Amino acid sequence: MVERQLAEWAQRLRLLSGEATVHRFRAARFGEFASFVYPDAPDLLIYAKWLAWLFVVDDLYDENRAPGQGGIVNGVLPYLPDQGQPPAQPIDPASAALADMWPELRASMPDSLRERFRGHTDHYVRSYATDLANARTGLAPALAPYITLRRASGAVETCVDLIERQPAAYLPPHTAGATDLLALREAANDVICWSNDVLSLAKEIEHGELNNLVAVLRDATGLGWQAALEVAAEMVGARTREFEQISHRLLSGDADPALAPFIDGVQLWIAGSLHWHQSSPRYAATPA
Repeated sequence: MVERQLAEWAQRLRLLSGEATVHRFRAARFGEFASFVYPDAPDLLIYAKWLAWLFVVDDLYDENRAPGQGGIVNGVLPYLPDQGQPPAQPIDPASAALADMWPELRASMPDSLRERFRGHTDHYVRSYATDLANARTGLAPALAPYITLRRASGAVETCVDLIERQPAAYLPPHTAGATDLLALREAANDVICWSNDVLSLAKEIEHGELNNLVAVLRDATGLGWQAALEVAAEMVGARTREFEQISHRLLSGDADPALAPFIDGVQLWIAGSLHWHQSSPRYAATPA
C-alpha cells in the first residue's frame, strides 16, 4: 500500500520522468526502506516520502549533473515556512514536493525540532552547490574535506531529526545540544554515509562520481579498489565502536528519559539502512 501511494505521489509531483525512471523508483522500495529505519512510525508514508525525495534529489545532482545555479541548491527555507505561513511558489518538482510534504512533516514537531530540521535540510541541499561537490577533475577529493562534505550531503542529520517526531524520543534543546549527543550523531552520520559509499561505489563510478570514501582512499594511498574498500570497511567498524561507547556514556547515570528511545531509534536507523542498501537493486557490485 505505501509503495503504491508513494509512487503515485512522486508521479503527481512530477519527480519522475519517463518509464525507466518510474520503474527504477518502484524497484528501489523506499516504503520498505522507511519501514526498516522507522519501524514504529504510525504515519509511515510521510517518512517514505522524505526518504524518496532525498534519493531523487541525490540522483538529480549526482548523476544528471544538474546546474548549481537555480533550484533548491540555493536554499529551501522558503518552502519550509513557519506555522501559518504559506510556502514560496515552487520553481521545480523538487521544491514542489518539499512544499507538499512540509505541513504533514512539521505537524508533529515541537518548535525547536522544527527549526533544527529546517536548518539541517537547508545545509544539506546547499552542499550540492559547493566547489567540492561540483568538481569534475577525474580525481577524488582529499580525505578531510571529503568527510566534512559527506556529513552534509548524506542528509543523515535530517533523518535523525525525524526520529524525534515520536514524542517519547524528542530531545529538548539542552539535551540535543550536549557535546556527547552531537558526537553520537556525528558518529552515526559517518557510519551511515560511509556504509552507503561502500555499497554504492559501482553505481557512482559508472556516473563518474568520485566523491566516495573508497575512491578518496584509493587516490590518497595508491591502493587498489579492493584494498581501499577494506580500509573503508575498517573505518566504518571503528566509528561504529565509537558510537556504541558514546551511547553507553550517555545512558549511564541520570540520563534524560528520552535518550534511550532516541538512541534506540538511531541504532535501528543504522541497522535498517544497512539492510536496505544490501537488498535494494539500486546498488550493484563493487568494481574489481
